[in-house]
Amino acid sequence: MTDINQFREMIKDLKIEILSEICEQFLFDHEGAMKILAECCYNFGMEINDSEIKKHMSTMHANGDFDRVICFGIELSENQLYKKFHPA
Repeated sequence: MTDINQFREMIKDLKIEILSEICEQFLFDHEGAMKILAECCYNFGMEINDSEIKKHMSTMHANGDFDRVICFGIELSENQLYKKFHPA
């Protein structure tokens, strides 16, 4: 089991362009984005399963950790659809 702090560090270690690409991919290919995240975790030296990734992602969304990520040209904090599913 990987704790949220390890996961958060892995996310912070990603280039912002990669994080934006993963964000965009989640909207049209959830499974593909999950595979990329799992690979990023593995490359960071973490052993983590999909349910842990989803749990950590949800926690980080709730904490606003992704609000500054650019997704399709707009920060997530300004995206109305994102705000609908991830209210502050």
